[in-house]
Amino acid sequence: MKFIGRKKELKDLENLKDKATASLVVVKGRRRIGKSRLIEEFGKSAKNYIEIAGLGPKEGGNNASQLEHFSTKLSIQTNSRQKTFSNWTEALFELVQATTKGEWIILLDEISWLGRFDPLFPEKIKDAWDTGFKKNDKLILVLCGSVSSWIEKEIVMNKSFEGRVSLDLTLNELTIPEINQFWKSVKTQHMGSFEKMMILSVTGGIPKYLEEVLSKNSAEKNLVRLCFEKSGFLYNEFDKIFNEIFQKKSKVLQKIVKICSKGKVTISGVAEALKVPLNSDMSENIKILELAGFLKRDHSFLFDGKPSKYSYLRVNDNYVKFYLSQIEPVKAVIESGGKKISRWSDLKSFYNLMGYQFENLILANRTLIYSHLNLQDRDIISAAPYTQRKSTKNKGGCQIDLFIHTQLDVFYLCEIKCKKIIDATVINEVQAKMKILKIPKRSSLKPVLIYEGEVYPSHQEKLEEFFFKLIPFSELLEANE
Repeated sequence: MKFIGRKKELKDLENLKDKATASLVVVKGRRRIGKSRLIEEFGKSAKNYIEIAGLGPKEGGNNASQLEHFSTKLSIQTNSRQKTFSNWTEALFELVQATTKGEWIILLDEISWLGRFDPLFPEKIKDAWDTGFKKNDKLILVLCGSVSSWIEKEIVMNKSFEGRVSLDLTLNELTIPEINQFWKSVKTQHMGSFEKMMILSVTGGIPKYLEEVLSKNSAEKNLVRLCFEKSGFLYNEFDKIFNEIFQKKSKVLQKIVKICSKGKVTISGVAEALKVPLNSDMSENIKILELAGFLKRDHSFLFDGKPSKYSYLRVNDNYVKFYLSQIEPVKAVIESGGKKISRWSDLKSFYNLMGYQFENLILANRTLIYSHLNLQDRDIISAAPYTQRKSTKNKGGCQIDLFIHTQLDVFYLCEIKCKKIIDATVINEVQAKMKILKIPKRSSLKPVLIYEGEVYPSHQEKLEEFFFKLIPFSELLEANE
């Protein structure tokens, strides 16, 4: 399948070839985000390429099986006799010996699985780098994995690796224009923007999930097949990714995500719901979920550009949110042979959920909004969801989907809507927020509507008169990055 997007990441990787020394690269990100695919694409430009991935928890039951797998892959890719390794020092230095001369790109994938039975594995990688790999000026070693917290702790933040990592990449979901480019490559032009939004409300910009969509089927048929049939790719995906990535921590981390999936909540609110103390363990668990790409902490920014002391957690992964809201509640019925889900109308509060999912998508692509407002990155002081808490100094509390503050003290109040019909009632909602919102004197406040849906014809003029800018999802799909 044609490789789509990741232009900046590929450029950053290609730039390493201009260095006069070897490079150590770290790539992390959510499961299925396309980390390995990115390095494989980069590897096509190398004269020599080796890729070895660690065995998953179910496949690699001990250190010996991981070492044997490593040895097998190494012998096949270097066309050499397979050797038996008793430890990782031997295994890594065999790889060093195979790559001492010439141009090499080496991918050690699912790195945390590869050495999970050896507590000294990170130190052994460092030793192999210092005394072996880095001596080949034309070598690039990539350490990649889905357990972002392990990589962050054991490699990126490990003092032993200080000054050694040339490039630290965290892959995010594909952007809206990249997703649309992918759809064009697989000939889904017959889908309108609303159907595309329905798919993205479940898949987000996760490449693997998008690849599972059948171009000849409607969005509804695709989602029913993927999510509500026992053989569907997304039916058991939640348990797979949590159990494989988090293993022993899976249950407690699932509990945290489920609490956050019910709405925006503070960290103290999560601790209270779990009836556990708000301590370093809780903070670490939240950090793990943030690094894994499942949770996002939104800070409301003060008008001087500094984050306020208040922050809220939300599930920013559309699949995880959809699974907990729509798939998990009906699993027991499906597996007992009860009523089947065959259309969107069979799902409880489906269209209400779409609003939340659409908001997630826009927040992940907020830089696209800047260009529609003729803004550049340097113009922005802050751009984030905003919560005004009720106090004696204001007229009440309100929540703003996306609040953009510029250097000229212009504030853009962005309302994000996903509905079949967009009508003038949204004006009343935004006006109510504008009356309550307290901003610095002499500042400008401009309302913006970002939407997916059909604008009610007779309300078009009212909407255009009230809002500073109307930004339809269809325009974001066709945006040039």
